[in-house]
Amino acid sequence: MDKNLKYLVVKRSIMDQIRSGQLKPNDKLPSEDEYSEEFNVSGITIRKAMTELANEGYIKRIKRKGTYVNGPIAEEVSSHLIAVLLSAEDYYDISYMKIVKGAQSMAAEHNFSLIVEWCSNNLSHEAETIKKMLDRKIDGFIIYPFDPVKSKDNYQLIEDKNIPYILVDRYDINHPTYFVGSNNYDGAVLATKELLRLKHTKIKFVSYHFFLNSEQERYDGFCSVMRQAGLDVNQENLLVNIDFNLLKRQILDREITALFCCNDRLAIKIMQNLIDQGVRIPQDVSIIGFDDWDNAQNTSIGLSTVRQNFNEIGSYAALLLINAIQGKLQNNNTKMLSGVSLITRESICENPYA
Repeated sequence: MDKNLKYLVVKRSIMDQIRSGQLKPNDKLPSEDEYSEEFNVSGITIRKAMTELANEGYIKRIKRKGTYVNGPIAEEVSSHLIAVLLSAEDYYDISYMKIVKGAQSMAAEHNFSLIVEWCSNNLSHEAETIKKMLDRKIDGFIIYPFDPVKSKDNYQLIEDKNIPYILVDRYDINHPTYFVGSNNYDGAVLATKELLRLKHTKIKFVSYHFFLNSEQERYDGFCSVMRQAGLDVNQENLLVNIDFNLLKRQILDREITALFCCNDRLAIKIMQNLIDQGVRIPQDVSIIGFDDWDNAQNTSIGLSTVRQNFNEIGSYAALLLINAIQGKLQNNNTKMLSGVSLITRESICENPYA
């Protein structure tokens, strides 16, 4: 027999036992080693058969416990499909792929498969993609939105079908949803405390898209630490639209000694512009970001930042969604936050003018 067809013999034998009732729902199956010995085939052959049986809904794998019968026929179980929608500005940002990888790993442990779709930040494209996924009998959605407030009508399409969905990184505070993201507030606390430790008191928080709750949470953490240190905080500490000529003058006049940027992409843009204007980093101004974006590690001056665990965010999103699909959650306002950590590099130093 062709060795590439041996797995089909194993697969059909197990299917027949399930269909005949010899193997009943929730029965534990023999181990891969036991099946290898029984059918006189390799472990790779057994794993291929098991993967197809799991994808078709006949069996379920439970980490560290074993493999169990799902039901008598595949049609009796759900489609086991999760759609991941990325309304991303930069398709080449590896952070998104880390989120997908984390979600994929967790989904596989529970016998779910992922379908990944890019929606850019176009609302009509997002709506079309959601409709297409609904036609495919998707069990749930993981959505990385551009603007969750503007997308609420698109999400209503999902809610009308009574299908659970998870928002990642940002959400609409006026519309309760399942959500997974980073601990933005505590991350901002870490960054601001580090700048204060380095004797910086003239700090500005630089925003990118301040309409997002994630940036607002980071700003709130920044303001809280500043006030606790006895420093006055007002709108002057929030920089939304950057006038680089004015920024350079304020830095050289010692009106600003440090910048806390809401994300690494913005921090790098500011660093490059200031360096081109002859501003020294960190001697003239310290700069810290948020994300630990992969591209931030390739700059001439290492960017200090607050690291998000993107793999963990993806894993949490898949776990929360699967629990919602299985009816284990009591309401649709459950949130999970991934931890953050401070990464110090060359872009910050002690304030030489303190």
